[in-house]
Amino acid sequence: MINSRYVAGLSAFIAVAYFAVSVSVLGHFDPNLSTPYFTVPVALSIFMVPTGFARRSRNSKIADARKRVSDFLRDLSEYTMYGTPLSEAVLLVSRNDYGALNPEVRLLVSSVSVGTPVEEALRHFGDSLKDPEIQRFGIILQKSGESGSNTSDVIALVSRFSSQMQLLNEERNAEMKNYNLILIVSFAVFLIVMLVIDVRFFDAIHIQNASGFLFQSAGPRVLKHIFNTGIYVEAIGIGFIIGLIRDRNLVTGFMETGAMLFASAIILLISGAI
Repeated sequence: MINSRYVAGLSAFIAVAYFAVSVSVLGHFDPNLSTPYFTVPVALSIFMVPTGFARRSRNSKIADARKRVSDFLRDLSEYTMYGTPLSEAVLLVSRNDYGALNPEVRLLVSSVSVGTPVEEALRHFGDSLKDPEIQRFGIILQKSGESGSNTSDVIALVSRFSSQMQLLNEERNAEMKNYNLILIVSFAVFLIVMLVIDVRFFDAIHIQNASGFLFQSAGPRVLKHIFNTGIYVEAIGIGFIIGLIRDRNLVTGFMETGAMLFASAIILLISGAI
């Protein structure tokens, strides 16, 4: 699994290095390449895109592991149904392939193989993925084994519950994809409108001391910077919203945020709006 902290640290270093180089070197070739209205969003995108991708990859792996929990529990229930001890059942089901859940199953089998009580081993189920939902299933099985209840029925019940939860999550994810697309399209429309205003109108504005004009002491360049800042703020806001509604996590929206910041900066630079 990609180490998201390592990726975040490395991308932050590269972003700072780019910012320093752009200010000290690139500005000699083109002043626009060293202006904060270009370097800051590009540097942020260098940090955000890899960080968001790493977190998305981690979440995707955890989601795949969650999908296989019901298969693992169902197989475990079938063995214990006929009187097989839970510790032996764990060893038997380990022969099956559970995809992204395999590392957790291997750790569980390793603990049981060296003599750790299966109830104790189940307490740490899901620790390597650090996923509370998978850990919760392990704790339920642990308590079931310790209470001496009908373990097979409990495992089957938990397996059905896991399957239902995955169906609900898949339906929710499908709906969220539509919302994400709507948000990205809305930003694209906003960017086009702001770009037209930047390019077509601001250069033609001649500020005069006419009464009632909001920007009496401002020039076209200041107004351009205000509108450009609005574009970047909109990109950051939409990216964070995408992360929240999809994964309830701001960091997972970094990839979309960085992509929109980078695209905005490049488009503004090419069009001469910076």
